[in-house]
Amino acid sequence: MRDYFVYLPQQPPGNIWGCTATSVGFARVAPHTKYPPTRHPADHHFEWSEGRILQCYQIIFISAGSGIFESDHTHKPQAVESGSLLILFPGVWHRYAPDSDTGWTEHWIECQGPVFEEAVRTGIVQPTQPILHTGLEPDLLRCFERCHALAARGALANQHLLSTMGAHLLSVIGYLQGGPRFDRRIDELIERAHALIALRCQERLSLPAIAAELGVSYSHLRQTFTDRIGLSPKQYHCQVRLQKAQELLASTTRSVQEVADILGFHSAFQLSKQFKQHVGDAPQHWRSKQVRRQPLRIKRKRVDQRIKTNAKN
Repeated sequence: MRDYFVYLPQQPPGNIWGCTATSVGFARVAPHTKYPPTRHPADHHFEWSEGRILQCYQIIFISAGSGIFESDHTHKPQAVESGSLLILFPGVWHRYAPDSDTGWTEHWIECQGPVFEEAVRTGIVQPTQPILHTGLEPDLLRCFERCHALAARGALANQHLLSTMGAHLLSVIGYLQGGPRFDRRIDELIERAHALIALRCQERLSLPAIAAELGVSYSHLRQTFTDRIGLSPKQYHCQVRLQKAQELLASTTRSVQEVADILGFHSAFQLSKQFKQHVGDAPQHWRSKQVRRQPLRIKRKRVDQRIKTNAKN
């Protein structure tokens, strides 16, 4: 791939992605080469003696070579190796450069927006930890390959897609920084449990029996399922049944009692109580709102029926 960089316009506040990509690029810096090259805009170019302060975030991935990095928060130069991520923060002085003997290969994307601000607030990225030693993580390489491909097709035309890649990179960084990791064996267990709960949502399900069928204790299933899905098996079972209840209430004329019986609730009262807790309305009230939204759909159905009748005639 050839070296390139492109700078993009800022977008007005309210970007639905929560992130706007304003620059993306790739460079192979050969050994004993002046760095950085002077062809970048004045607000991005810097000399080592002075460093630089940006008003945006940058994620820089070093996939080959080595160098040094320094910022207001490092207090002294830090080693940068192949497989390092450099995170630049708005308003923070910094400078970096490849080792003269090795050069390096850099990939970067520059972004602005509340999703990055939220990442700082929650500690996913921090000015006090501007270097992340991730190694040549395939997910990071794929993210930057996607960024380069979008830029090659037309960075401005694909600015919204590049912006979502900035947010995606943050999610990968969060995962690498300490998000839960699971081996294939555990993933397969959760997938099987997920499938059984979804398939048997219309039964009065015994979750300990599901665990026994899967060959594990219920406490182990509950813990791993919660870590992976974010809900306990019981909460997930409840969520699936209530989604099915909404489908039945919206698309059929069955009574609340009949829906409760179909989905394995002990009573219409139990269904109504859980429905109101999770959906915010009693089932009948929720159904009446859906009916008021359906006249156009009913009208279309009648038109379709008339078209079929005319076609037969």
